[in-house]
Amino acid sequence: GELWNLAEKTENRKDARTAREWVIALPDELDADQRKDLAKDFARSLVDRYDVIADLAIHEPSKGGNDKNHHAHIMLTTRKAELDTDNKLTLTTKTDIELSNAKRKSLGMGTTQEDIKQIRETWADLANYALEKVGHSEKIDHRSYADQNNGLQATIHEGSKVTQLRRQGIDTEISRFNDNVKQQNTQQLHQQKQQKESVLQRGLNRVDQGFDQWQKNQESKRLELERQAEMKRQQELDKQRAEQALRKASQKLGRGGMSL
Repeated sequence: GELWNLAEKTENRKDARTAREWVIALPDELDADQRKDLAKDFARSLVDRYDVIADLAIHEPSKGGNDKNHHAHIMLTTRKAELDTDNKLTLTTKTDIELSNAKRKSLGMGTTQEDIKQIRETWADLANYALEKVGHSEKIDHRSYADQNNGLQATIHEGSKVTQLRRQGIDTEISRFNDNVKQQNTQQLHQQKQQKESVLQRGLNRVDQGFDQWQKNQESKRLELERQAEMKRQQELDKQRAEQALRKASQKLGRGGMSL
């Protein structure tokens, strides 16, 4: 379209990058409109971050493929977008993420990898908020498996060729490796879940035991308080009887009714 024709005309080198693509997996737990809104929100966050123009395309799962493979492709211009004095679109300087790490360092900026981590975190926040709004407790973690320290192994990125071969039922070394990794990760997650449930159950058992002991302690305290209250009540009665007997004796002495 006009945008990408302009992007190509703006570059001096034939091999210059004119677009940067982001591919995001959209949660299957959301409906079509919710997935669309989420993709737009993420694209808007990239536009605001880099002052660029985004071209968004949302893809449904392909026939014969994974029926939950909802995803979106976001193409960003590699140059900042501005309007000139005639209100026409122009593409100016390269965006921050297109700069080399050496250039970024000289400008007091972090590395491109740090930028990407922040973008992944933004995506996770937006996706988790969208899931939470519709009542889903699932959480997306933007960190790599290594950073999460969860013992899971990362898969290798499957390009369009590997994906096409998958759809045709043809295995490749990459697809076989990824399938094996996914199977191992599933087993690892299952074991971790069982371990968590076991730890949780032990914790609940300790809570139950602690509550039982607390109840016993409370009952002992209650009985002790009742015993002390009864002793005090008995002492009061004894005191009252003694005082009553003393008054009677005093009255008899006053009337001279007692003899020695």
